[in-house]
Amino acid sequence: MVAIGERIKQARIAAGLSLRELAERVGVSAMAISKYENGLMVPGSDVLIRLGNALGVKVGYFLRPVQVDVQRPAFRKHRCVTKRVQGMIEGRIKEFLERYLAAEDAFGPDTMPVFVRPDSCSGTLQSVEDAETWAEGLRAAWGLGNDPIANLCETLEDHGVKVILIEDVDEKFDGYSCWANEVVPVVACRMGDDLPGDRQRFTLAHELFHLLLADHLGEGVDVEKACHRFAGALLVPRVAVEQEVGRRRGRIEFKEAHSLKHKWGLSMAAWFHRLADLGIISANQYRTIARQFRKNGWSKREPGTQVEPEHTQRFERLVERAVAEDIISVSRAADFLNRPLIEVRREMGWPKPGV
Repeated sequence: MVAIGERIKQARIAAGLSLRELAERVGVSAMAISKYENGLMVPGSDVLIRLGNALGVKVGYFLRPVQVDVQRPAFRKHRCVTKRVQGMIEGRIKEFLERYLAAEDAFGPDTMPVFVRPDSCSGTLQSVEDAETWAEGLRAAWGLGNDPIANLCETLEDHGVKVILIEDVDEKFDGYSCWANEVVPVVACRMGDDLPGDRQRFTLAHELFHLLLADHLGEGVDVEKACHRFAGALLVPRVAVEQEVGRRRGRIEFKEAHSLKHKWGLSMAAWFHRLADLGIISANQYRTIARQFRKNGWSKREPGTQVEPEHTQRFERLVERAVAEDIISVSRAADFLNRPLIEVRREMGWPKPGV
Protein backbone atom coordinates (compact mmCIF):
# COMPACT_ATOMS: atom_id res chain seq x y z
CA MET A 1 0.00 0.00 0.00
CA VAL A 2 1.35 3.42 -0.93
CA ALA A 3 1.45 5.95 1.91
CA ILE A 4 1.75 9.28 0.09
CA GLY A 5 2.06 11.17 3.37
CA GLU A 6 5.08 9.13 4.43
CA ARG A 7 6.72 9.79 1.06
CA ILE A 8 6.09 13.54 1.31
CA LYS A 9 7.63 13.63 4.77
CA GLN A 10 10.65 11.59 3.68
CA ALA A 11 11.29 13.89 0.71
CA ARG A 12 10.83 17.01 2.86
CA ILE A 13 13.33 15.82 5.45
CA ALA A 14 15.77 14.84 2.69
CA ALA A 15 15.47 18.36 1.26
CA GLY A 16 16.18 19.85 4.70
CA LEU A 17 12.92 21.83 4.74
CA SER A 18 10.56 22.60 7.59
CA LEU A 19 6.79 22.31 7.19
CA ARG A 20 6.55 26.08 6.81
CA GLU A 21 9.37 26.30 4.26
CA LEU A 22 7.83 23.59 2.10
CA ALA A 23 4.39 25.17 2.40
CA GLU A 24 5.75 28.49 1.13
CA ARG A 25 7.35 26.82 -1.88
CA VAL A 26 4.22 24.87 -2.76
CA GLY A 27 1.72 27.65 -2.08
CA VAL A 28 -0.33 25.91 0.59
CA SER A 29 -0.48 26.24 4.37
CA ALA A 30 1.89 24.48 6.77
CA MET A 31 -1.22 22.86 8.27
CA ALA A 32 -2.05 21.36 4.87
CA ILE A 33 1.46 19.89 4.55
CA SER A 34 1.13 18.44 8.04
CA LYS A 35 -2.21 16.85 7.14
CA TYR A 36 -0.74 15.41 3.92
CA GLU A 37 2.12 13.84 5.88
CA ASN A 38 -0.17 12.38 8.53
CA GLY A 39 -2.62 10.94 6.01
CA LEU A 40 -5.45 13.27 7.01
CA MET A 41 -5.64 14.83 3.54
CA VAL A 42 -4.63 13.62 0.08
CA PRO A 43 -3.02 16.23 -2.20
CA GLY A 44 -4.49 16.69 -5.65
CA SER A 45 -2.46 16.12 -8.81
CA ASP A 46 -1.60 19.82 -9.16
CA VAL A 47 -0.29 19.97 -5.59
CA LEU A 48 1.71 16.75 -6.12
CA ILE A 49 3.40 18.34 -9.13
CA ARG A 50 4.29 21.43 -7.07
CA LEU A 51 5.52 19.21 -4.24
CA GLY A 52 7.74 17.31 -6.67
CA ASN A 53 9.19 20.52 -8.06
CA ALA A 54 9.81 21.91 -4.57
CA LEU A 55 11.44 18.73 -3.31
CA GLY A 56 13.42 17.81 -6.42
CA VAL A 57 11.66 14.49 -7.05
CA LYS A 58 9.37 13.16 -9.75
CA VAL A 59 5.65 12.78 -9.01
CA GLY A 60 6.04 9.02 -9.33
CA TYR A 61 8.19 9.10 -6.19
CA PHE A 62 5.13 9.89 -4.07
CA LEU A 63 3.21 6.97 -5.56
CA ARG A 64 5.83 4.29 -4.84
CA PRO A 65 5.75 2.30 -1.60
CA VAL A 66 8.68 2.72 0.76
CA GLN A 67 11.13 0.00 -0.23
CA VAL A 68 14.17 0.64 1.95
CA ASP A 69 14.46 0.14 5.67
CA VAL A 70 17.68 1.20 7.38
CA GLN A 71 19.32 -0.63 10.29
CA ARG A 72 22.28 0.34 12.50
CA PRO A 73 22.87 3.82 11.04
CA ALA A 74 26.13 5.45 12.15
CA PHE A 75 27.26 9.00 11.45
CA ARG A 76 30.85 10.22 11.36
CA LYS A 77 30.49 13.92 12.07
CA HIS A 78 31.38 16.87 14.24
CA ARG A 79 29.20 17.39 17.30
CA CYS A 80 27.64 20.55 15.90
CA VAL A 81 25.93 18.75 12.99
CA THR A 82 22.23 19.23 13.74
CA LYS A 83 19.51 16.60 13.83
CA ARG A 84 17.93 18.38 10.87
CA VAL A 85 21.08 17.96 8.79
CA GLN A 86 21.36 14.32 9.86
CA GLY A 87 17.77 13.73 8.81
CA MET A 88 18.43 15.38 5.46
CA ILE A 89 21.47 13.18 4.83
CA GLU A 90 19.71 9.97 5.82
CA GLY A 91 16.67 10.91 3.74
CA ARG A 92 18.81 11.50 0.66
CA ILE A 93 20.58 8.19 1.21
CA LYS A 94 17.29 6.29 1.52
CA GLU A 95 15.86 7.92 -1.59
CA PHE A 96 18.95 7.06 -3.64
CA LEU A 97 19.02 3.50 -2.30
CA GLU A 98 15.42 2.97 -3.39
CA ARG A 99 16.33 3.85 -6.95
CA TYR A 100 19.57 1.87 -6.85
CA LEU A 101 18.02 -1.33 -5.48
CA ALA A 102 15.06 -1.05 -7.85
CA ALA A 103 17.47 -0.80 -10.79
CA GLU A 104 19.21 -3.97 -9.61
CA ASP A 105 15.87 -5.75 -9.16
CA ALA A 106 15.08 -5.09 -12.82
CA PHE A 107 17.73 -7.67 -13.72
CA GLY A 108 16.20 -10.35 -11.52
CA PRO A 109 17.60 -12.26 -8.54
CA ASP A 110 21.13 -13.65 -8.31
CA THR A 111 22.53 -11.34 -10.99
CA MET A 112 24.13 -8.64 -8.83
CA PRO A 113 27.15 -8.76 -6.48
CA VAL A 114 26.20 -9.72 -2.93
CA PHE A 115 28.29 -8.85 0.11
CA VAL A 116 29.71 -11.89 1.88
CA ARG A 117 31.40 -11.43 5.23
CA PRO A 118 34.82 -13.14 5.13
CA ASP A 119 35.43 -15.83 7.74
CA SER A 120 38.39 -13.78 8.97
CA CYS A 121 35.95 -11.00 9.96
CA SER A 122 33.41 -13.20 11.72
CA GLY A 123 34.78 -13.51 15.24
CA THR A 124 34.82 -10.95 18.03
CA LEU A 125 37.25 -8.05 17.76
CA GLN A 126 39.14 -8.24 21.05
CA SER A 127 41.60 -5.37 20.55
CA VAL A 128 42.47 -2.44 18.32
CA GLU A 129 45.38 -4.49 16.98
CA ASP A 130 42.94 -7.17 15.79
CA ALA A 131 41.66 -4.65 13.23
CA GLU A 132 44.95 -5.17 11.39
CA THR A 133 44.20 -8.89 11.03
CA TRP A 134 40.64 -8.19 9.87
CA ALA A 135 41.92 -5.85 7.16
CA GLU A 136 44.43 -8.46 6.00
CA GLY A 137 41.66 -11.06 5.91
CA LEU A 138 39.36 -8.84 3.88
CA ARG A 139 42.14 -8.09 1.39
CA ALA A 140 42.82 -11.80 1.00
CA ALA A 141 39.12 -12.64 0.58
CA TRP A 142 38.74 -9.98 -2.09
CA GLY A 143 41.93 -10.96 -3.91
CA LEU A 144 43.61 -7.58 -3.44
CA GLY A 145 47.05 -8.90 -2.56
CA ASN A 146 49.36 -6.25 -1.12
CA ASP A 147 49.00 -3.76 -3.97
CA PRO A 148 47.43 -0.29 -3.90
CA ILE A 149 43.65 -0.21 -4.35
CA ALA A 150 43.28 1.83 -7.53
CA ASN A 151 39.64 2.77 -6.93
CA LEU A 152 38.19 1.96 -3.54
CA CYS A 153 34.65 2.98 -4.53
CA GLU A 154 34.56 0.51 -7.42
CA THR A 155 36.21 -2.21 -5.32
CA LEU A 156 33.58 -1.89 -2.61
CA GLU A 157 30.74 -1.93 -5.12
CA ASP A 158 32.20 -4.97 -6.90
CA HIS A 159 31.84 -6.81 -3.58
CA GLY A 160 28.27 -5.81 -2.82
CA VAL A 161 28.82 -2.67 -0.76
CA LYS A 162 26.73 0.29 -1.90
CA VAL A 163 28.76 3.52 -2.03
CA ILE A 164 27.01 6.89 -1.91
CA LEU A 165 28.86 10.17 -2.42
CA ILE A 166 26.88 13.15 -1.14
CA GLU A 167 27.36 16.65 -2.51
CA ASP A 168 26.07 20.00 -1.24
CA VAL A 169 25.95 19.01 2.42
CA ASP A 170 27.31 20.45 5.69
CA GLU A 171 31.11 20.23 5.61
CA LYS A 172 31.12 19.09 9.24
CA PHE A 173 29.62 15.79 8.07
CA ASP A 174 32.20 13.20 7.07
CA GLY A 175 30.69 9.76 6.69
CA TYR A 176 27.79 7.41 7.30
CA SER A 177 27.16 3.69 7.30
CA CYS A 178 24.11 1.48 7.63
CA TRP A 179 22.56 -1.81 6.61
CA ALA A 180 19.67 -1.54 4.15
CA ASN A 181 16.91 -4.15 4.37
CA GLU A 182 19.13 -6.11 6.79
CA VAL A 183 21.49 -7.49 4.13
CA VAL A 184 22.84 -4.63 1.98
CA PRO A 185 25.87 -2.80 3.43
CA VAL A 186 25.96 0.93 2.69
CA VAL A 187 28.77 3.45 3.16
CA ALA A 188 28.52 7.14 2.35
CA CYS A 189 30.76 10.16 2.54
CA ARG A 190 30.69 13.82 1.65
CA MET A 191 31.94 15.12 -1.68
CA GLY A 192 33.34 18.65 -1.80
CA ASP A 193 36.14 20.84 -3.12
CA ASP A 194 37.76 20.76 0.34
CA LEU A 195 37.76 16.96 0.51
CA PRO A 196 40.62 15.29 -1.43
CA GLY A 197 40.58 11.69 -2.53
CA ASP A 198 42.82 10.42 0.26
CA ARG A 199 40.42 11.63 2.96
CA GLN A 200 37.47 10.28 1.00
CA ARG A 201 39.05 6.81 0.74
CA PHE A 202 39.93 6.76 4.44
CA THR A 203 36.38 7.73 5.39
CA LEU A 204 34.88 4.97 3.24
CA ALA A 205 37.26 2.36 4.69
CA HIS A 206 36.47 3.64 8.19
CA GLU A 207 32.72 3.36 7.56
CA LEU A 208 33.12 -0.15 6.13
CA PHE A 209 34.63 -1.30 9.41
CA HIS A 210 31.71 0.16 11.35
CA LEU A 211 29.52 -2.22 9.34
CA LEU A 212 31.78 -5.20 9.97
CA LEU A 213 31.87 -4.46 13.70
CA ALA A 214 28.10 -4.65 14.18
CA ASP A 215 27.56 -7.33 16.87
CA HIS A 216 31.26 -8.27 16.68
CA LEU A 217 32.88 -5.70 19.00
CA GLY A 218 34.60 -6.99 22.12
CA GLU A 219 34.19 -5.31 25.48
CA GLY A 220 36.41 -2.29 26.13
CA VAL A 221 37.66 -1.87 22.55
CA ASP A 222 37.84 1.75 21.38
CA VAL A 223 35.64 1.75 18.27
CA GLU A 224 37.11 4.82 16.58
CA LYS A 225 40.70 3.71 17.13
CA ALA A 226 39.85 0.28 15.74
CA CYS A 227 38.18 1.83 12.68
CA HIS A 228 41.21 4.06 12.06
CA ARG A 229 43.54 1.08 12.37
CA PHE A 230 41.44 -0.96 9.96
CA ALA A 231 41.20 1.86 7.41
CA GLY A 232 44.96 2.37 7.37
CA ALA A 233 45.63 -1.37 7.12
CA LEU A 234 43.09 -1.88 4.35
CA LEU A 235 44.58 0.91 2.24
CA VAL A 236 48.24 0.06 2.99
CA PRO A 237 48.85 -3.43 4.43
CA ARG A 238 51.70 -3.97 6.88
CA VAL A 239 53.83 -5.88 4.35
CA ALA A 240 53.60 -3.00 1.88
CA VAL A 241 54.43 -0.42 4.55
CA GLU A 242 57.62 -2.24 5.48
CA GLN A 243 58.56 -2.69 1.82
CA GLU A 244 58.09 1.02 1.19
CA VAL A 245 59.79 2.54 4.25
CA GLY A 246 61.59 -0.24 6.11
CA ARG A 247 61.01 -1.49 9.65
CA ARG A 248 62.47 1.49 11.49
CA ARG A 249 62.83 5.12 10.49
CA GLY A 250 64.30 8.12 12.22
CA ARG A 251 63.07 10.62 9.67
CA ILE A 252 60.90 10.89 6.56
CA GLU A 253 61.11 13.88 4.23
CA PHE A 254 58.21 15.63 2.54
CA LYS A 255 58.93 14.32 -0.96
CA GLU A 256 58.85 10.68 0.17
CA ALA A 257 55.67 11.15 2.20
CA HIS A 258 53.99 13.02 -0.66
CA SER A 259 54.95 10.27 -3.12
CA LEU A 260 53.59 7.54 -0.84
CA LYS A 261 50.36 9.48 -0.41
CA HIS A 262 49.73 9.52 -4.15
CA LYS A 263 50.83 5.93 -4.75
CA TRP A 264 48.55 4.48 -2.07
CA GLY A 265 45.77 7.06 -1.80
CA LEU A 266 46.40 7.55 1.92
CA SER A 267 47.05 11.02 3.35
CA MET A 268 50.47 11.93 4.72
CA ALA A 269 48.93 12.40 8.18
CA ALA A 270 47.42 8.91 8.03
CA TRP A 271 50.72 7.51 6.78
CA PHE A 272 52.56 8.87 9.82
CA HIS A 273 49.82 7.50 12.09
CA ARG A 274 50.22 4.14 10.36
CA LEU A 275 53.99 4.18 10.90
CA ALA A 276 53.44 4.88 14.59
CA ASP A 277 50.88 2.06 14.85
CA LEU A 278 53.43 -0.37 13.42
CA GLY A 279 56.31 0.90 15.56
CA ILE A 280 58.28 2.16 12.57
CA ILE A 281 58.45 5.62 14.14
CA SER A 282 58.23 6.25 17.87
CA ALA A 283 55.28 7.77 19.71
CA ASN A 284 57.39 10.88 20.39
CA GLN A 285 58.25 11.21 16.70
CA TYR A 286 54.59 10.94 15.80
CA ARG A 287 53.53 13.56 18.35
CA THR A 288 56.13 15.97 16.96
CA ILE A 289 54.91 15.42 13.39
CA ALA A 290 51.25 15.77 14.44
CA ARG A 291 52.03 19.10 16.16
CA GLN A 292 53.74 20.33 13.01
CA PHE A 293 50.71 19.41 10.91
CA ARG A 294 48.35 21.25 13.27
CA LYS A 295 50.60 24.30 13.52
CA ASN A 296 50.86 24.66 9.74
CA GLY A 297 47.19 23.99 9.05
CA TRP A 298 48.02 20.77 7.20
CA SER A 299 45.38 18.82 9.10
CA LYS A 300 42.78 20.50 6.88
CA ARG A 301 44.78 20.68 3.65
CA GLU A 302 48.12 18.97 3.20
CA PRO A 303 50.91 20.65 1.22
CA GLY A 304 51.61 19.70 -2.38
CA THR A 305 49.23 18.34 -4.99
CA GLN A 306 46.04 16.70 -3.80
CA VAL A 307 44.76 13.18 -4.53
CA GLU A 308 41.81 13.39 -6.92
CA PRO A 309 38.47 12.28 -5.43
CA GLU A 310 37.01 9.01 -6.64
CA HIS A 311 33.64 8.60 -8.30
CA THR A 312 31.38 5.59 -8.54
CA GLN A 313 29.47 5.09 -11.75
CA ARG A 314 28.08 1.61 -11.20
CA PHE A 315 24.50 2.78 -10.71
CA GLU A 316 24.52 4.86 -13.90
CA ARG A 317 26.12 2.01 -15.86
CA LEU A 318 23.50 -0.38 -14.50
CA VAL A 319 20.66 1.84 -15.72
CA GLU A 320 22.31 2.32 -19.12
CA ARG A 321 22.78 -1.45 -19.47
CA ALA A 322 19.12 -2.06 -18.59
CA VAL A 323 18.06 0.30 -21.39
CA ALA A 324 20.47 -1.27 -23.90
CA GLU A 325 19.14 -4.76 -23.09
CA ASP A 326 15.50 -3.58 -23.35
CA ILE A 327 14.89 -4.44 -19.71
CA ILE A 328 13.57 -0.93 -19.00
CA SER A 329 12.48 2.01 -21.13
CA VAL A 330 14.35 5.31 -21.38
CA SER A 331 11.45 6.86 -19.48
CA ARG A 332 11.99 4.41 -16.62
CA ALA A 333 15.70 5.12 -16.77
CA ALA A 334 14.96 8.82 -16.27
CA ASP A 335 12.94 7.89 -13.18
CA PHE A 336 15.81 5.81 -11.81
CA LEU A 337 18.31 8.60 -12.47
CA ASN A 338 15.89 11.29 -11.24
CA ARG A 339 16.66 13.40 -14.28
CA PRO A 340 14.60 14.93 -17.11
CA LEU A 341 13.61 12.43 -19.81
CA ILE A 342 14.82 14.64 -22.66
CA GLU A 343 18.25 14.93 -21.05
CA VAL A 344 18.59 11.18 -20.48
CA ARG A 345 17.41 10.36 -24.00
CA ARG A 346 19.96 12.79 -25.48
CA GLU A 347 22.87 11.40 -23.46
CA MET A 348 22.08 7.72 -24.07
CA GLY A 349 21.71 7.98 -27.84
CA TRP A 350 24.61 7.57 -30.23
CA PRO A 351 25.95 10.89 -31.57
CA LYS A 352 25.22 11.82 -35.15
CA PRO A 353 28.12 11.42 -37.64
CA GLY A 354 30.36 14.45 -37.65
CA VAL A 355 29.11 15.71 -34.27
